[in-house]
Amino acid sequence: MKPHVLAILLLTPLGACAMGPGGTYATPTGPAATVVAAAETPLFIASKITTCLGRTPLLLPGAAASTVVPFSKSKEGSGGDYLATNAQADCGPPYWVTAAQVSSEP
Repeated sequence: MKPHVLAILLLTPLGACAMGPGGTYATPTGPAATVVAAAETPLFIASKITTCLGRTPLLLPGAAASTVVPFSKSKEGSGGDYLATNAQADCGPPYWVTAAQVSSEP
C-alpha cells in the first residue's frame, strides 16, 4: 500500500473524534481546556518559530520591489506594510494558547 493512502486511512478516524453530536466540534471546557491549552502551547511555539523563520524572509523581495513600484490597488497595502503586518502576525505575540482559545475554536 502506498504511504499516503496508509496515512489517510490512519488519520481519518481522528477527524471523527473532533466532532460532537449534531456535527458541532467537540471542544473541552473548564479544567480540560486548560490541560489541552498546556499541551498545545509547545506545538504552537514550534509552528510559530517555523513560520516566522520561513515566511518572513520570503516577503522581503516583495517589500523591496514595492519601494520601486508601489502596489497601488492592493488591499493589503504596499509590500512594506504587508511585510510588517505578516511579520507581526507570524513572529509576535501571543506565545501561548489559553483555555478560552481552546474552548472557542470552531
